[in-house]
Amino acid sequence: MFNFFSELKKIVEKEKLIEKYNIINMSGKILYVEGHKGICQLSKEIITFKVKGGIIFVEGQNMILNELSETTLKIVGDIKRVEAM
Repeated sequence: MFNFFSELKKIVEKEKLIEKYNIINMSGKILYVEGHKGICQLSKEIITFKVKGGIIFVEGQNMILNELSETTLKIVGDIKRVEAM
């Protein structure tokens, strides 16, 4: 069965953040997350959300939560920093 994240991890250079969580940062303009556990903070400059074992902190400008479902989310904007806490 095809697994999007497994295939992507084979292709792209692995980063610790990508290895531990299903998070893809596309050129600092789109952040796609699979497996989030809920939003903690939401503004145009800072978005934080829970993942298994921690919290992900996203900092940028003009960010919006473009897509949100029970387990996936997509952030669009000028993403400057993504950090696991």
